[in-house]
Amino acid sequence: MEKPFNTDQHDVRVNDREQLIYLLTEAAEIEHGLMCTYLYAGWSLKRTVDEGVTPEQLASIERWRKQIRGVAMEEMVHLAMVNNMLMSIGSPPHFRRQNFPVPPGYHPSSLVVRLAPLTRDTLAHFIYLERPEGMEMAQARGFESPLDYERRSPTATFTPTAEDYDTVGHLYRGIEQGFEQLSASMGEAILFIGNPEAQLGRDLMDLDGLFAVTDLASARKAIEVIIEQGEGGRESRRPDAAESHFARFSAMGEQYDAFLREDPGFVPHRALASVPVMLAPIDPCGTTHVEALEAARVLDLANAVYGLMLRLLASGTGMERGTAARCRVDIDGAVGLMHVINSLAVALTTLPADDQGTVCAGMNFHLPRSALALPQRHAGTLLMAERANEIALALDTAAAAWPAVDASLGGQLRALAAQLQELT
Repeated sequence: MEKPFNTDQHDVRVNDREQLIYLLTEAAEIEHGLMCTYLYAGWSLKRTVDEGVTPEQLASIERWRKQIRGVAMEEMVHLAMVNNMLMSIGSPPHFRRQNFPVPPGYHPSSLVVRLAPLTRDTLAHFIYLERPEGMEMAQARGFESPLDYERRSPTATFTPTAEDYDTVGHLYRGIEQGFEQLSASMGEAILFIGNPEAQLGRDLMDLDGLFAVTDLASARKAIEVIIEQGEGGRESRRPDAAESHFARFSAMGEQYDAFLREDPGFVPHRALASVPVMLAPIDPCGTTHVEALEAARVLDLANAVYGLMLRLLASGTGMERGTAARCRVDIDGAVGLMHVINSLAVALTTLPADDQGTVCAGMNFHLPRSALALPQRHAGTLLMAERANEIALALDTAAAAWPAVDASLGGQLRALAAQLQELT
């Protein structure tokens, strides 16, 4: 029998600004990674009764898809708020993350972030990830960490280093304590030296719960929003806890179980690869190499669009703004590309991953080393416009060859390129 996760709720150490920045960048990567895993599971769900589900089952599947999309959007808010906290103390935003599959040791052993279709075990894993701090729960079957390890150094170090934590809420408790300790020792005016204009706000991205972080009170509020939306808050039986990610996934699990009792053969997801990779891995270790020509080409394009989307997000925030119009184009362009990614990701769930054809491909959110920051505003805008035009041409070619690719996608990239070019 697997042992439950460690419920040791030790304090996460934050001795200086650099360590707080380190923990916030890890929090950003976790929120980013969770968003990707939730989107992948949502894309895996079946869409018609022709795929072997009843109308009643399909209605629930559609509801689950909407709920998962809503959770993923709130993870995007969490990512934005973590970046606002980073920028509030003088750090640049952090939109990078480790490519999938995430190696052991990159996160605590209890935190496995992996792409998988929405099986019952995957849903149990989501419940585990969003569990409230201190709740005993075993990891879901198939998502156990291959190694049992601790990342916490016996003594504090001057070099920023990893800390161990049991849950995402545990990490945020440490971050909040770090803000409190540094505010007390340094003074809020010295800690919160970032320009609020560099942050993402509702004026640029219309997401509920998004606001600038300028002092200890707003940093605490940002953390409270993240914890309440994720695990339902730190207090038991909160009136709004039913809307938390933990509660929504738990209710989804109960509905899933009810369908399985009625129909043990119930499968709400398509035959989708777990841990798909775009490039042939040196060590396969449970991955699925997407190598069939059509799927490989569509995956390549989806990842290229994803990379451009993140560059637009980074360009629209993190630097003191030039003109409102420039940032508006960057952020609106990024939001528009999310719809392009969604179209390509859904198409991938219908395309065989390899010549055997046993599983279909999936979007794997691959990022190159060269992704993101383009701090030279004029040159950066030209580079993003150039990239948008390159992807547009490739999308047109793919749409002409394969009906799975929406023929309108290339036009959306060209329109973005034109808007960017107008800014130069």
